[in-house]
Amino acid sequence: MFKNKHGTRENPPIDLFTRKELVSVYNKGNPVCVNIEINQRCAGGCLYCYASSLDANTLPKDNLSYDKFKEILELKKLGVQVVYLYGGDQLLHPRCKDMVFYSIQEGFHVYIPLAGLIPKDKAKWLIEASELAKSHGQEFILGMHIDTLDQENYNQVNGLPHSLKSKIEGYQILLDEGFPPDRIYGCPTLTSQNAESINELMDWFYAKGAKHVAIAVFRPLGLAKNEGSQWEPTLSQIEKAFYHRAEVEGKHMLLIGCSDGKYACQSHLAILANGNVVPCLLLPDLSEGNIYEENILKIVKRGKKNLLLKIKVKGPCATCVSKLVCFGCRANAYIFLGDITASDPKCFYNPNVPNKCF
Repeated sequence: MFKNKHGTRENPPIDLFTRKELVSVYNKGNPVCVNIEINQRCAGGCLYCYASSLDANTLPKDNLSYDKFKEILELKKLGVQVVYLYGGDQLLHPRCKDMVFYSIQEGFHVYIPLAGLIPKDKAKWLIEASELAKSHGQEFILGMHIDTLDQENYNQVNGLPHSLKSKIEGYQILLDEGFPPDRIYGCPTLTSQNAESINELMDWFYAKGAKHVAIAVFRPLGLAKNEGSQWEPTLSQIEKAFYHRAEVEGKHMLLIGCSDGKYACQSHLAILANGNVVPCLLLPDLSEGNIYEENILKIVKRGKKNLLLKIKVKGPCATCVSKLVCFGCRANAYIFLGDITASDPKCFYNPNVPNKCF
């Protein structure tokens, strides 16, 4: 893991994972965080969506039932203290509010990377959840998925042009209603289409009060599974974006390149909307079991080594100066190269990779 030792700038979405009680769980080799895909339906309109949300009308609203969600939180017995609710658009799930409040009441820190479409009635209970978490000494943090502020550029990455205005308005509604601005982070996806405007977008998030922007580099999954050459950003575009982020958030952020870092990858596990338990939502093929067929605790205990990616990497990632805190993105290695132990083919520190994989 890593933290900024050269400044006092707070970064709530990142700082949580440096708390002693969470680091202690990680040091014991146990999962700290569970990422739960509660549904797949989404009206966000992203043309490259890894979850194939373009087929939203054919998808159920509640892929994961409330009862099954509560069963998943039994992972608390193994040390899990953080819950991410993923979608789809999580706010479309009829029991999303119940899931959030139950998680907080059970003592979990909660993150929700939202599609960004936030009506006023939903904003109200999101703020109530924030206040409840704060009263318990816990974190409740939201992500806002906006890829660019330029409408023409936005139309290249999104099939619903009007959704940009709706997302910006949703963000402002949250702020106007009193949601803490430093408990909201930006979560754009970096593609070749928005690479030239993403720095402006990051500056906008920071001006809104966000302390962190989580840049997801495009992977050929879902709707864009066979369109990698169209969407893949170049290595130089990736480097430019991550260096710009580091100028604001701190140079220590560059220690993990364009990945989430070894600490995240080896302390998180994920559950897909279909019930499969995987190391990461970007590694849907690597299931260790299904919660509809087996108890979640049994699956995780048996498959912990694979789920927490306790693997030995090879190539430049194995000898990188940052190897104690980073081993490259394992999803990139698997998706682009078919080898989960290979060095990250999208990392700008890797001397052996081309400017583009496709």
